[in-house]
Amino acid sequence: MSLGGTETGVVGQVSAESLMRHVASIAQWERVSGTPGERQAVEYIARSLEEYGLATRLYEVESLVGWPEHAAVEVLGPRALSLRALAHALAPSTSPEGLTGELVYLGAGGESDFERHRVAGKIVVTEGLPSPLKVLLAQGRGAACLVGIGKRFHDLCVSPVWGTPTPDTARYLPRIPVVTVVEEEAAPLRSLLERGPVTARVHARTFRGWRTTLLLTADIPGLFEPEDFVLLSGHHCSWYYGAMDNGAANATMLEVARLLSRHRRALRRGVRLAFWPGHTQGRYSGSTWYCDRFWEDLYDHCVLHVNVDSTGARGADLFRALCMPEVRGLAVAAIHDVTGVRPEPERIPRAGDQSFWGCGISALFMDLSHVPSDQAADTGSSLFTAAGERAPRPQGGLPWWWHTPEDTLDKIDPENLRRDTQIYLLAVWRAATMPVLPLRFGATAHEIRRTLEEYQRQGAGRFSLDALIDRAREVEAATSSLDRLADAIQDGDDLPEEVLRMANRRLLAVGRALVPAYFSSVERFDQDLAIPIPPVPSLEGIRRLVAMDPGSDEYRFLLTALVRGRNRTAFYLRQALEEARAGCAELEAVLSA
Repeated sequence: MSLGGTETGVVGQVSAESLMRHVASIAQWERVSGTPGERQAVEYIARSLEEYGLATRLYEVESLVGWPEHAAVEVLGPRALSLRALAHALAPSTSPEGLTGELVYLGAGGESDFERHRVAGKIVVTEGLPSPLKVLLAQGRGAACLVGIGKRFHDLCVSPVWGTPTPDTARYLPRIPVVTVVEEEAAPLRSLLERGPVTARVHARTFRGWRTTLLLTADIPGLFEPEDFVLLSGHHCSWYYGAMDNGAANATMLEVARLLSRHRRALRRGVRLAFWPGHTQGRYSGSTWYCDRFWEDLYDHCVLHVNVDSTGARGADLFRALCMPEVRGLAVAAIHDVTGVRPEPERIPRAGDQSFWGCGISALFMDLSHVPSDQAADTGSSLFTAAGERAPRPQGGLPWWWHTPEDTLDKIDPENLRRDTQIYLLAVWRAATMPVLPLRFGATAHEIRRTLEEYQRQGAGRFSLDALIDRAREVEAATSSLDRLADAIQDGDDLPEEVLRMANRRLLAVGRALVPAYFSSVERFDQDLAIPIPPVPSLEGIRRLVAMDPGSDEYRFLLTALVRGRNRTAFYLRQALEEARAGCAELEAVLSA
């Protein structure tokens, strides 16, 4: 795909001056969720949207949020050391006297590291920034506290609970204090740990409580399918002044709104902009609230979710095409047609306000442009391949100033911001204007089938997926045929509106089944935890059967869960197969007429 004449004209209108004006305006306030700075920024964004002719809606969202207030680590013996520390959002405070205990060093802090050491009642020390998964591992094994050794201080949320907790998920909220110390000060501590037992006292004071946060939306209606919309979203809250994260992304969204509003008569379907609160301080509380309150509207009418985060950074010339398989073509082409670079598509991770997988909504992008690894923050992000294995770490990352007080206006490159905004504009433009939606599910079905085959192999005969793999092959064949027919009518001329609408409804129906099967382990109306989610997660546990005693309770418990996961996956595959076959029959009849 290459830029068409209209696309060239629209994309060429992106203004670096307009973008930088928005960033400077938004980044004048510290925008922690539930604070006056957040409200001032949201009011500015609303005024800007209204100036572009958009009607806005403002929602007040009660969110459980948190942030750090003070932290320190004192090594008491065998010799005294004092280390600066940073506490983390939604973790509890220590008592005013601090928490004293023996340190246990676990290296990277993976699951196998926790299994090899006794950590009950101890202060666990791991390399790298703390993460929700490390919190689950630590408190699940009775640790008293978690200390991460990071390259720099980065403000983080360490709660594994996605959005506002429910009675079922509240038990996963952090119950232990969590802090980071910096690598340059940790060498003496590592040396002591290598020689024998070390005792330390950790001080942490955090805020965790309920605040009213603000969620803003605006709609640009389409002409031919006005009830349907592309969801363009990004969080407006930040740590500190957050010029890059997420002031620049908010500017990107405003510029896309300005230009789409100007060219709204070209939009086949609408575009809904959503500015989320509670992104980090509330672990995606805003987007989850919106999903909960508008579930049916999203399920019935949202055709794609495009997420915007941390655009325009200085030195960010590496591109990531984070996406679901069915929108690889759209994601890669948008980047290539603006930059000439064709990045390898990557499976989108469980992060960044991806709160709509239960609805079956396809998604692309998150953080789009990265700096080289030697200039990057170690965010500890984790991706999976189609077969469920952890993917190699990318060659770049978000810049070192991510989630720090140094994320200021001078870190934004106007030309990079213009370029990133052009990519977003082009992706949204195509999703909103193409007669047939750019959703091609043959690739998704292919990855599901490959994953099931790999799980079967790793399970070494302990649990059969034969019938499920056969069904996945049928889905792959049917969706591949539907893809070819969708391409054929995409390139056709003068097709009746009812044919285009029919094709789009069938594509969406296939996605409503395959997306939750491939990306989610819970039911449609719930949220997975904020930890790395492997593909077809309902069946990932097969790999653990091999190391378990078939006579044990644990083996039988897992076997029961896998039977239910197999039923769940089979049901979704059946739905996808029925919709894909029906769509093929309808389109074949049209094309042969």
